[in-house]
Amino acid sequence: MKNGFTLIELLVVVLIMGILASAAVPLYFKAVERARMMEAVTLLDSISQAQTRKYMQISRYTSRAQGLDVNAATGTNAGDGNTFYTKGPQGNGFTVALSDVVTYGDGFATATRTADGKADDDGLLYHYHLTRFYASDLTQCYGDNERGRELCADYCGISEPVATCCNNGESTCPPPATGFETSAH
Repeated sequence: MKNGFTLIELLVVVLIMGILASAAVPLYFKAVERARMMEAVTLLDSISQAQTRKYMQISRYTSRAQGLDVNAATGTNAGDGNTFYTKGPQGNGFTVALSDVVTYGDGFATATRTADGKADDDGLLYHYHLTRFYASDLTQCYGDNERGRELCADYCGISEPVATCCNNGESTCPPPATGFETSAH
């Protein structure tokens, strides 16, 4: 009796490995994109905190990224002062834009997923953007394609893919407060 594998046995093993890989690769890409999304969420949180500090200093938000004490805000500038890229203008990251609104409760920042400096790149599997109002702890996720909607639903903790959702599990985030709240003691 000879030891070894027949051609049929090897083909069965290769077929099984191919089936497993076809199931694992999309999950891997989704996990990688989820990590990128969390990078943007963390950046938006840092911008929100920096804007809160700026509001305490000058009684308004700044619309210029250079006016914030956030490392990413000193990165590659898009040219207008309120927009910058996390990975450079041709990178595979996010375009972050600060709103021109500087009043309390209305200012926000948006991070749009980009590749090669474009949000509508056909090579980008996940099209989505995140918006964070400075006066809120919540982040709104907007899925611009099917995979983007799936990723947003995952981020928001809901089961059905939707075009927009809030990270508190609701379909939209409640509006932020319009002024500093004071509590009676």
